[in-house]
Order: sequence, then C-alpha cells, then structure tokens
Amino acid sequence: MDMVDRRDENRLTMTVRRCYPVLLAALALAISGCATTVGLGQTALRDGRYAEAASNFGTALKDHPERTDALVGLGIARYGQRVYDEAVAHLSQAVSRDPKRADAQLYLGLSYLEQGDEASAAEHLRAFRGLTHSARVAGQVDDALQLMRTEYPLSPQSRHFIATSLESAMKSAQELHDARWAYAPWPYYDDYDPFFWGLR
Repeated sequence: MDMVDRRDENRLTMTVRRCYPVLLAALALAISGCATTVGLGQTALRDGRYAEAASNFGTALKDHPERTDALVGLGIARYGQRVYDEAVAHLSQAVSRDPKRADAQLYLGLSYLEQGDEASAAEHLRAFRGLTHSARVAGQVDDALQLMRTEYPLSPQSRHFIATSLESAMKSAQELHDARWAYAPWPYYDDYDPFFWGLR
C-alpha cells in the first residue's frame, strides 16, 4: 500500500512538473495580451485615433478591470471623442483609485471644464498642478485658473480654448522631455514623472 502511494505521488509530481511550463506560458501570454492591448490603445491615443484607443482600452478593462492605466486611457479617449460624461465617469473612477495620477487629474479637470462645471474643473486642475514637475505647464495651469476666476460665466468657446491650451502645453512638455531623453547621454536622469505621462 505504501508503494502504491509513492507511485501516485511520483506521478502527481511528474504531472505538475510537465504542466508547470505550460501554465507559466499561458500566464505570460495572458499578461502580455493585456499589456499589448493597452500598448495599442496608448499608441492610438497618441496618434489621435480615439475610437480605436477606446476599443483597445475597453477590451483590456474587460479582461483586467483593475488596470488603472487602461481606465485612464479610456477616459482620455472619450475626452478626445468629446463624450465628456463618459470621460468624467472613467477618470473619476481612476482618480478615486489613485489620486496622484496626474494625467487622470488633468483630463478630469478638462472634461469638467468642457461640461461647464468650472468649480470641479478648478479642483482637479489644482490637483494636477501640484503633481506636475514642468514649470511651463504649471504656469499655464495658473493662468487658466486665473482666467476661470475672472470671467463669469465662461463662454463655451472660452472653456474650449482653455482646455485646448492646457492639453497642448502638456503635450509639448512631453515631447520636449522625450527629445531630451532620446538625445541625452546614457543614463539620463531628470524630474521625469511617470504618473504625469501615464506610463506606469
């Protein structure tokens, strides 16, 4: 009887050993599949293909609802599509999970601004201002907040102009950083903030 138990134990051990690489490969494929979907979404987002980006981020969230980066990406894609209600819903959820996600704070503020909710917009733009390391972008946020305080009520055109200006300043700062990083001697160290750029 003891001999039979040992044989069964050996068979079980051998089966587990044979299955272990297959399980690891399946896990790696599942993880890389989500990472690839998020990466495709980020590429589409950078290229202004908002519908494609939203589709990729939505797929990633179905498989991995805990992915805050996919949630932020979906919110930004909806902002780009001017579907501000959905942008606010996704970005609010992302900010509640991680209040230090600067990109989520920025686009949540811009979404509220486009909707005409200036008080909520100012709250999230101030939060974003506290998270960015770019002096130029911080100055642009200060100017936007000042303008929002002085002109009552802001026209839809003024709100759109402020939102577009802030987004352009952020994108310019990102491009400048990327160029410095690409052409600097290795290793390159600076105040790079992965939360700002949504790369984590």
